[in-house]
Amino acid sequence: MNEEEASLFDVLWLLLASVIFVPVFQKLPGGSPVLGYLAAGILIGPYGLSIIRNVHETKAIAEFGVVFLLFNIGLELSVERLISMKKYVFGLGSAQVLVTAVAVGMVTYFVIGQPSSAAIVIGNGLTLSSTAVVLQVLQERGESTSRHGRATFSVLLFQDLAVVVLLILIPLISPNSSKGGVGFRAIAEALGLAAVKAAVAITAIIAGGRLLLRPIYKQIAENKNAEIFSANTLLVILGTSLLTARAGLSMALGAFLAGLLLAETEFSLQVESDIAPYRGLLLGLFFMTVGMSIDPKLLLSNFPVIAATLGLLIGGKTILVALIGRLFGISIISGIRAGLLLAPGGEFAFVAFGEAVNQGIMSSQLSSLCSLLWGSQWPSHHGLQPEAS
Repeated sequence: MNEEEASLFDVLWLLLASVIFVPVFQKLPGGSPVLGYLAAGILIGPYGLSIIRNVHETKAIAEFGVVFLLFNIGLELSVERLISMKKYVFGLGSAQVLVTAVAVGMVTYFVIGQPSSAAIVIGNGLTLSSTAVVLQVLQERGESTSRHGRATFSVLLFQDLAVVVLLILIPLISPNSSKGGVGFRAIAEALGLAAVKAAVAITAIIAGGRLLLRPIYKQIAENKNAEIFSANTLLVILGTSLLTARAGLSMALGAFLAGLLLAETEFSLQVESDIAPYRGLLLGLFFMTVGMSIDPKLLLSNFPVIAATLGLLIGGKTILVALIGRLFGISIISGIRAGLLLAPGGEFAFVAFGEAVNQGIMSSQLSSLCSLLWGSQWPSHHGLQPEAS
């Protein structure tokens, strides 16, 4: 079998697994399509039946599911509404990241006995939440515009910015760097340069988008060609994603900014309708690749440690978010709801742990255990029943 046929067979297996598993899990009490995709990924992935072997190539495509999801979220907001949420984004978001990272890092350093560099990576990695999973759950329950939904989204948005700082920091604290590390001044200069690049990129996208998007879409709409209209939308999404990626930010952040700008135009409803098939299919593929990364054998062999750590992590992060939320006018009940959504780990933790292994900060076994702890948290989202906002 040549490479093209192997790739086609992988696609067919992915589609077949989703067609079978997703409807089955949707029929279960409290079931969700996300759990169906995760189960399908575990079964056909390298730790299951090993049907799909090119997981890395599949992941590269699946990441676009998160990109389209963030674009869709941007379409449902506006720049003015986002500005009104700045207290949550920069206040609650920064407090959640800093307090959780310090708490987890100190436990990793003093209790588990890991080096300080590993404690920094693990603390910050387990601070992150899954944008894709959390936003999907909020949309399924219709809670995106609720008080705890807005607070949760604000924290997720700040975390997308914080992960950029973490990925810049990892090479600087690596024992492989010159003289076993880099001084505070070099770290501050690197982070400062990254902040300037990010600010320039975001400002350019917002200014250019407000100036160009509406007239371009009006011109294309006058041609009454649906295919070109959809192609232009894909061009905007992928183009802004590439711009933010080249600036050192996440592709998802660029897509979110594009969605915000298009939300101010009269074409937002048509655009949302056009991208719905791409978003749903690619997001499902993303969840399947996550399932492929979960090793059930490693889970069973380390189950007592993982279960205890998981309980402490989810409970601790939930309590922290609820307490911090009180400082920003969020009730305890809303804070607990937001905390339970934010408690499980995020997809960027995989990237951070992988980079830490490459830089000699963490062992591959420790990275696998942390990643497994991250992935095994996700079903906890769906143990929660929908509540009135």
